[in-house]
Amino acid sequence: MYQTISGGSRSLHGQRAGEFVITIVIVVAGVLIAHMPHFDRSLPSLAIPLSPTSTVHVRDPSFDLPKSPQQFSMPLTLALAYGIPLAVHGLFQWHTRVPYDTRDFVLSLVLASALTQTTTNAIKVLAGRFRPCFFAMCDWDASVPWDGHANLCRDKAGEAEGRKSFPSGHTSTAFSTLFFLTIYLMGRLQVFATPHSVRSTLNLFAVFAPCVLATWIAVSRTMDNMHHYSDIVAGAVIGITAGALAYSFNYASIFTAKSSGLPREAYEENQRHVKSSAPSSEVYT
Repeated sequence: MYQTISGGSRSLHGQRAGEFVITIVIVVAGVLIAHMPHFDRSLPSLAIPLSPTSTVHVRDPSFDLPKSPQQFSMPLTLALAYGIPLAVHGLFQWHTRVPYDTRDFVLSLVLASALTQTTTNAIKVLAGRFRPCFFAMCDWDASVPWDGHANLCRDKAGEAEGRKSFPSGHTSTAFSTLFFLTIYLMGRLQVFATPHSVRSTLNLFAVFAPCVLATWIAVSRTMDNMHHYSDIVAGAVIGITAGALAYSFNYASIFTAKSSGLPREAYEENQRHVKSSAPSSEVYT
């Protein structure tokens, strides 16, 4: 399936090491952004007039849903988002080894994470949107009459987390790596680089299995009352964009047989080998 040449540029190897360092630093920076002060929105309330001179303030029901057990905790989401791609890649490399693939696959995961974490967490602290279960998360003191302005939250950590609804971090994290895995499988299986057949059609459906899992994780966040639907849509857009950019940055096109599934460095080495071994009287483009 692949024509690959061993060897490579030492200087390029060094550049790749530098890229690892840079992207890891950005991942750490993205995580630290999540701990920055968030935009402090006014507490969500509804004013109910009882008379021309009397008004009762109640909690906005849009943010007063109960806090449910999470179907996908963040540790579980991270385990699935990174464990599945690494396991699938390992199986493909065991079956057919492609030079530079493991290095560039891992680098792509880190790059997708860097793009996702910085974007997601920066927007979270800038938006400061309330989660659907905000009042439950902040342990609201319902025993005290409320004037619509006083902060009756008793759990400050829960309050801070309850103000980080938009966009969904679980969703962006899941899609960044699992959508990347989908594109990677498209390349490895040469879904778009081979003639149409029953096998290629089945492969086309199969490669979207990771995206189904990412979608399940995303939708579960609304079922757990942790996010609004617009939160998960925004998270999916961020994750899909990050995964696509990470793949495009490190891998050749998935639409031609000679490049599909190959890291850019392996593809470029193949092209140089073909040109150097071609008769001088022939011209290849």
